[in-house]
Amino acid sequence: MDLTTAFPRSPRITVNGVAMVARTADKARADASGTLGAYTYACRMSRALFAFLGTDASAFRSATLTSPDDAGVGGHIAECLTSLKRTPEDVAAFNAHLLGVPDPENLAGFLEERTEVAPDRPDIATHADLIDFEEGRDIPIRPS
Repeated sequence: MDLTTAFPRSPRITVNGVAMVARTADKARADASGTLGAYTYACRMSRALFAFLGTDASAFRSATLTSPDDAGVGGHIAECLTSLKRTPEDVAAFNAHLLGVPDPENLAGFLEERTEVAPDRPDIATHADLIDFEEGRDIPIRPS
């Protein structure tokens, strides 16, 4: 994956039902190949993913690199979910939190970034929306 010429997948794309895994896997592959570009592999959202899974950036990267598709990282995710006894409800709650409205401690930074990236889109209310908007994915206009 060359993130100097392409975007990683949306944070909304799941692997084993978990949000952010596909995007983080894309960044791990790019980091390993030296083509991460302006992206950060273990960004705030990826660190939240690692914490939820009980893994770290190194183990996640290693699992990602075991196969050219998401099979390797999918196996790692399944092992993590099983070892931590994460339920489908736990996964749904994690996804809702990660993809939802920013926590109060992150709100000011989000609003500042939204002003820079999408000044005419006050309806963009989440980091996932902002990422997708910035990378050219369609974000339907919603009442704000």
